[in-house]
Amino acid sequence: MLQAYRKSEITFLRAPALERIPEVVHAFSTRRADSNHFTLGSEGPGVGESRGRFLAAVGIPGWPIVRLRQIHSNIVHSVSENQEANDAKDGDAAYTARGGLVLGVVTADCVPILVADSGGRGVGVVHAGWRGTSEGVARRTIDAMVGELNLDPGDLVAVMGPHIGVCCMEVGEEVFDWFADPDVFERKPEWEKPHLKLAEANRRQLLGAGLDPENVTASSLCTKCRPDLFHSYRRDGEESGRMFSLVGLAP
Repeated sequence: MLQAYRKSEITFLRAPALERIPEVVHAFSTRRADSNHFTLGSEGPGVGESRGRFLAAVGIPGWPIVRLRQIHSNIVHSVSENQEANDAKDGDAAYTARGGLVLGVVTADCVPILVADSGGRGVGVVHAGWRGTSEGVARRTIDAMVGELNLDPGDLVAVMGPHIGVCCMEVGEEVFDWFADPDVFERKPEWEKPHLKLAEANRRQLLGAGLDPENVTASSLCTKCRPDLFHSYRRDGEESGRMFSLVGLAP
């Protein structure tokens, strides 16, 4: 379960599983601030200022943000230098062992996944929509972190933030056919089409990569069902804002 905090008129969420790691900073934004349309997307008027306010509210003012041009892929980036925070990269996941950097993804229904080594030796972030999930982006991120940072997957903690729930994640039969595992879908007589269990699909990838089941948690909050807290592309379409989920290591 995530816990809500409010500072400087900005409401954000944190996971106890990550708060227990002293070297790790993290947060999931919401749409609640001085207005109810606080958005932290990658573009748009005022986004840079809003991100600065968000970083200050969560206690890391001025930290450089590693920028990803999210393309619904399984591309994973290793970040080793501060200057890399200024260069936007195509991809949907990143990891680092360097302190003082913000790794973040923007979402409005997709699953944001924050990953941290329990000993504070590395962190990672994943943007997992249905395409990236079908291409194994979560598994690829863990494999890359373990391989390059010499981490034990059994020591990794992963938290999936607010995302669209199975209640609202209707997909076409072509999406069903795209996945190798039919058990990550749910069908009901009252539903015309299958519904994808995004969190479960990513949980299976994380467990397959070696994480302990007790170290994998997922928010039960549905972004589409909670307009009071979250932006949702499926609910609001092109007018939808974006949430920002971040993780980093203390310098």
